[in-house]
Amino acid sequence: METDDMFLQFEENLDNIARGSSSVGDNTAIADCHRHFKKYSDPEEARANPPNAFVGRDEDWHFLCDHYISRAFQEQSRTNKAARQKQPYNHSSGFKSFLQRQHELAERRGQPVDRVELFWETHVRAGIFVSQAAEDAHNQMLELQSQPTPEGSQPLFEDEICDQVLGRRPGYSKGLGWGPKPKARRTASASSSSTSSSQSTQKEIELQAKLHEALEWIEVQDRNHQALASQVEAMKKMIEDLTRAQQGPPHDP
Repeated sequence: METDDMFLQFEENLDNIARGSSSVGDNTAIADCHRHFKKYSDPEEARANPPNAFVGRDEDWHFLCDHYISRAFQEQSRTNKAARQKQPYNHSSGFKSFLQRQHELAERRGQPVDRVELFWETHVRAGIFVSQAAEDAHNQMLELQSQPTPEGSQPLFEDEICDQVLGRRPGYSKGLGWGPKPKARRTASASSSSTSSSQSTQKEIELQAKLHEALEWIEVQDRNHQALASQVEAMKKMIEDLTRAQQGPPHDP
């Protein structure tokens, strides 16, 4: 196979795989394939056992296996791992925004979900916190919630507790995402005005969730595109280097 054909085939393979995941909240097909590959300690064993998506497509799966053991992919994996390690709180929300998860939980339960509860929902997997840092942060929130309120002062509300434990940047609430900071509810009045306000707030949350989901999807696709472009360029260079090595030094006329 000529170098250009190999490069085009590689690019097409990656595009086909990437198209397998286009919705927020689902793991990418590339990640699924790589997880399947890593189940085997021997690359040859992995080549002989393709995932369901590649049954009957041995050439495509073998090409992808060769990509996984390439130096370019290994370097990219190390870079991605280092970036993930810089995140203070790993979460279990996948590509879904926290605001979207909050909206889904509220719809399912029929009542609002505060940020302390949302933090637990998005940082626990199978009943266990995904990291010690996340568990420590949640314990701090619970401790603040349980503290007695000094006479003459108002108790801390969930938004204030989260901001105090997680910190806050302008336009961003950690544990919630980008967007207007939700207003803390300081009254339990069931008057018609509060009901109307609650409905307006719920509608605002729904619209924010849809907007944030769209922005999150765009951001994820942009990251995927950049990663794929980087891998394609690295593979193209490797193929060109291999082709030059096979051709040997240029001959004098």
